[in-house]
Amino acid sequence: METKKKKNVTYTEILFSFFLLGLTSFGGPIAHIGYFRNVFVKQKKWLDEKTYLDFVSLCNFLPGPSSSQVGMSIGYHFKGTSGSLLAWFGFTLPSAIILMIFGYAIFNFENSIPYGLLQGLKAIVVVIVLQAILGMRKNLLKDSFGYLIVFITTLILIIFPSSLNQFLCLLLSGFLGLIIYKKDKQSEIKNNIQIKINFLSYLPLIFFFSLLFLLPFLSEFFNSNILNLASSFYRIGSLVFGGGHVVLPLLQEEFVSSGMIEKDIFLAGYGAAQAIPGPLFTFSSYLGIFFKSEFSIFLISLLCLFFIFLPSFLLIIGIMPIWQELKKMDIIIRSFKGINASVIGLLVAAFYDPIITSSLRSLEDMVLVIIALVILFLTKISQWLAVFILSMCGWGISFL
Repeated sequence: METKKKKNVTYTEILFSFFLLGLTSFGGPIAHIGYFRNVFVKQKKWLDEKTYLDFVSLCNFLPGPSSSQVGMSIGYHFKGTSGSLLAWFGFTLPSAIILMIFGYAIFNFENSIPYGLLQGLKAIVVVIVLQAILGMRKNLLKDSFGYLIVFITTLILIIFPSSLNQFLCLLLSGFLGLIIYKKDKQSEIKNNIQIKINFLSYLPLIFFFSLLFLLPFLSEFFNSNILNLASSFYRIGSLVFGGGHVVLPLLQEEFVSSGMIEKDIFLAGYGAAQAIPGPLFTFSSYLGIFFKSEFSIFLISLLCLFFIFLPSFLLIIGIMPIWQELKKMDIIIRSFKGINASVIGLLVAAFYDPIITSSLRSLEDMVLVIIALVILFLTKISQWLAVFILSMCGWGISFL
């Protein structure tokens, strides 16, 4: 995946470039990919087009926040693990700080924040998630089998909602993909790949799977709230296939259904996360403010942020050296077709509960959702500006 002559890029350049992107990259993961291309391929010419597209392909195959992983891949390309860490830190810091402050304001001054403003934030979430579902349907569902997997996943999770069932749906859908798409013809498919690589290079992947299985055991053994949070966010970060919006149903089932976070607070924060630049996964830093603990709320917030991103970091530094061959494996291609369909089912189930059930309770809610539909589907207003407008509309309606 390397260019013929790799550009000499410093640690400072990586950190500063991604920090500026973290301040200015509005619009979600797809938009972030465009921002990265403009900066690193067109403007700075750090990468050629093929190298950049290889990174994008890699991150579309992995669980986790695709745009953040593309950033990590670029940092790794130039400065290895340190470069990957700096790219993530620069891109993530601005939105994480903003959401922590927003969560702190709600936590301490909830009675001072107009309810109408929160209504507006919840209304915009309805339309944003609907947009995500429609966009993923167009890009990922190519046949009737895919739609069937979506329907079955949605039905199961509406009737039997749980984080375990979400995981089982993804697992079963990957297996169905292997069977259903067995006859598909793919170019350059390799079924028997021998990858020769230093054992130390596999350590990040060993850590990835070890933490996935060990953290739940350790949290139970020590009966620790901190370890329980770490386990929950790590597992969620490991299971998000299909883009940042898919984190919504996973977090909702883990923390809203269990009563740890109120629905209105959860949806208000998710709506606010749409209005700011940077990765959607920083929503975890907002949630961390509301967990009860003997430690500082900001420390808990940083812990949630760290553990939801840790799986992506381990996957990037572990898989980058073997990606060129791995992406050609038949088993990977077929299973991900099934998983991607199930991901849409997860999102549809979350669209029903908690989004629809919590956001459409009154005539005012209906009016706000209609305004959001008009703005996001019939105008070219930026998503962050649409969030601001809906917040103000909700605030205004509360005076009527």
